[in-house]
Amino acid sequence: MRIRLVCFILLLFSSCIGFAQLQVTVFTGVSLGCSRNVIAPNSTIDIGSFPVGASGGGALCLINTGTSAITVTALTVAGADFSASAGNLLPLVLQPGTTVAPNVAGFNFVPTSAGTKTAQITFVDDAAGSPQTFTLSGTGFTDFGLNTLVPGDSTHTVTAGQGVDYQLTVSGVPTFSGIVNLSCSNLPQGASCTFSPASEPLQSGNNEFLQSNLAVSTTARPAASLHNPGIKVWYSLAAVFALVLGASGIRLKRIGLFLCFILMGFVISCGGGSRTVPPGPTPAGTFTFTVNGTAGSTTHSKNMVLVVN
Repeated sequence: MRIRLVCFILLLFSSCIGFAQLQVTVFTGVSLGCSRNVIAPNSTIDIGSFPVGASGGGALCLINTGTSAITVTALTVAGADFSASAGNLLPLVLQPGTTVAPNVAGFNFVPTSAGTKTAQITFVDDAAGSPQTFTLSGTGFTDFGLNTLVPGDSTHTVTAGQGVDYQLTVSGVPTFSGIVNLSCSNLPQGASCTFSPASEPLQSGNNEFLQSNLAVSTTARPAASLHNPGIKVWYSLAAVFALVLGASGIRLKRIGLFLCFILMGFVISCGGGSRTVPPGPTPAGTFTFTVNGTAGSTTHSKNMVLVVN
């Protein structure tokens, strides 16, 4: 009895408390706001591609989705070519339902060599699940690189049968000159992509920054429907039925053949009359596909995410 009473009191007490929750999104930099895509802890955040030796970076937005204040006491960045921004002001008190200015979660990225670099950014606070750790991923290049126009905007959601656009950029170092041809691979079934433009000419002597729109289309999942068979099919079945019926002298066999004829008609009506095979519908799920940029014998790739409902 005492145990039940204690459990009831704890349950009643917990229902009156709003647990603090810290969530993270990417600071876009273009719209000077926070992305709507919430990033779960232990996820990888692609901050984009930067020329080797150039200073890049970014910021994360901290959002308090709970009903009590959160105090962030520490922010650390650990990894080659990454460092925490000097503008991080801690400790920080984040009130419920608010988003902090992004400079409290800033980081720098200066690639010292070509290739992909990773680091861990960790927040220590008094929210549930503290500390929250995320993986930062950045790429250094010596020729050209692929990015999304808005950092962190590589995930889009679409309903099967509809399309969605991704905004991409192609940038090159001053010493690079060539035409970068764009393509995509590993799309899910029933999906296709087109680029506008499909190639970007980069000129030497400038820090080129060109844009391309990637349109991804999907195929709807059709509901079952009836198809009327062609008139020739019905004529053929009627002729066969007449021949068999005329050659048979047993009434029972005639009835059986008649029933088979009706059954065959129903089977054909349920889909046998289609002459063309439609493309496979796009299944529901989360799919990672690849955008490729090729100039001569050099190819750089960037992963994108398509969520299909």
